[in-house]
Parts: sequence; structure tokens; C-alpha cells
Amino acid sequence: MKNEENEENPENIAEMLMSERSSMLDSEKLALKRKNENFAYTLGIFTQIIWSINGLQMKTFQQYFINDFTNNSAVFWRSLPLAPLAYIICKKNRIHITSHSEVKHIVWFYFRYLGNYVTISLGIKLFSYFRLSTGTVITGCTPLLVIIFAVIFLGERFYLRYLLGVLICILGSSIIVFNDKKPQSRQTILDDNLFMGVIVAISQLIFLALNFTGQKFMVKEKMENNVQNFYLGIYNALPAFIFCLIDRNFGFSNTKYVLYCMSNGFIFYLGNYLTVICLKYIALSKYQPVTYLALVFTFIIAGVILGEAIYFTDILGALFIIGFQFYNMKFPPQVQRHINEKEENMENIVKDSDNVNNKK
Repeated sequence: MKNEENEENPENIAEMLMSERSSMLDSEKLALKRKNENFAYTLGIFTQIIWSINGLQMKTFQQYFINDFTNNSAVFWRSLPLAPLAYIICKKNRIHITSHSEVKHIVWFYFRYLGNYVTISLGIKLFSYFRLSTGTVITGCTPLLVIIFAVIFLGERFYLRYLLGVLICILGSSIIVFNDKKPQSRQTILDDNLFMGVIVAISQLIFLALNFTGQKFMVKEKMENNVQNFYLGIYNALPAFIFCLIDRNFGFSNTKYVLYCMSNGFIFYLGNYLTVICLKYIALSKYQPVTYLALVFTFIIAGVILGEAIYFTDILGALFIIGFQFYNMKFPPQVQRHINEKEENMENIVKDSDNVNNKK
């Protein structure tokens, strides 16, 4: 009798329905989250192709324009189109350009934008010491620092499988690096000062990790990706312009050099735009392993276009990296049994809801 009274009590029925609706919403959110993460992984793979092309252009600045190239002139011309393009897009779409006073994490703001100038400058310099594919492998070690920063500064949840995935990718990268040979390519210009090359590589890793973490902070502050590109253009072009004035060398004399650098700016814009979209739907520490695919695409591009040699160790290392990517996409960090239970509960909730409606 007591159970029948509870079932007939309108308040109890209302509470039961509210509880069921809440559970349904939780299940729907889980399903939507999984769908968005799969979208981010797929888009992330395409984005790595874009970044590989970006790296190819940065590598060939000096090779194709040895008489016109300077590090700061390359950064200046590649950055110059970013701010005007982003500004036009923001105005056309009525996107509010966040002012400095509105930024809550101002330190990470400067790590993101002014720090990007340092990152790009060091990146171009890095390719003067190593072949394109090896330079990409070195920068591929960034997730080791990024995951630490994400856990400490962003409070993201840490999964042991992230560390395992990074170690697998680092193993694959190390196999490639330790078998690096010279001459790297029939076209490559390299500086043989290995000590300075290592210093540049470590410095670039640190700034790249800080830059990536700052990007995530700007996403958390809901800074629109075109606004981010606007500030990237300003804080990359301005210091480069100052140093070009000091050096009295802008590379004006060669129109092809200027246009080539500018085209790299547009490629960078696209890569950054797509990366920001990915970070809206996936945690930074989960997205990082996807970036290793840029290494695989870079090997292909470097071999076909630059004529860089591809060794057995390159293939072996790439297999470690690709293997983890497929594993990471096929089996997400959540325990599969837990996911199946959630899906089963969602089906039962829908059935129970239908039964309640039929009774009414």
C-alpha cells in the first residue's frame, strides 16, 4: 500500500521525472562530448598537414632566398597579413576584439602572443641546424612540457595513458633522431654547430610549451580565434619590424621573397584557426598526441620536395607514433565498460520515461 501511495503521489512522480530528465541530460551531454572529441581528432589530423606545409616553408626561407633572408624579415613579412586579415573578419562578423584590460590572465596573454614571436624566430633558426624532419621531431617533444603545464596551471585531469602515449611517441621520435645522418638532403643548408643547435632546440621547446598553454588560457577566456590571430599578427610583426629597422634589412629587393613569406603567414593563420577550434572540444593534454602526426606528414613532404633521405629508423619511429594515434582515437581515456554502462542506462531511462507517460 505504501508503495502504491508513493506512485500515486504527484510530488513523488514529479521528483522521479525530474531525476530521469536530469539523467537523460547527463547521458546526452556525454554522447555530445564524445561526438565533439571525435570531430576534434579528425580536424586535428587535417591540421597537422597544414602545420607540415608551414614547417616546409619555414625551412626553405633561407634555402630559396639565401641573399635576402634574415630571421626577423621572414617573421615580419609572414606576420604582416595576420592582423589586417583578422581585423577585417572580426568587423565583418561583428566579433568583439578583446582589449588588454578585459584579459584575466594577462601573463599568459603575453606568453601566447609576444612569446609566439620568440617561438617562431627560434623555429626558423632551428631548421638551420637540423633537417626538416629531424627539426619537427625535436619540437614534437613539446607535449612532455605541455602536459605538466596543463595539469599545474589549467587543472586538467591527468591520465596515466597520456604519459604512456607521450613516452611511446618520444620513443619513436628518438629512434629517428639518433639515426640522423649528414648530408641530410641534396638541397639542405646546415650549420654544424651541434651545441648551439641543441640550445636553440631546448629554448624553442620551452617557449612552444608556454605558448601552447597560453593559447588554452585564451580559449578558456572565450577569446574568439580571429581575435587571437589579430593579436598574433601585432605581437609577431611589431618586434620583428623593430629589429629589421636596427638591421636595416627588410628584404624589399626581392618581391618573390616577400610574397613567399606572406603566403607562410596565411598558412599559419589557417593552422592556428583550426587548432583553436580543436581546443574548444578537447582537453589540451588529450590533443597533444595528435600533433605527432605532423611528424609523419613532414617526412613525406621532406622526402618528396626537399629530397631528404628516409631511413628504416624513420619508418620504425613513425609506426610507433601512428600506432598510438589510432589507439588513442579507437579507445578514448574513459574505461570502455563504464561507457557501455552509461549507454545502457540511457536506454533504460528512455524506456522508463515512456512507461510513465503511458501510465499517465
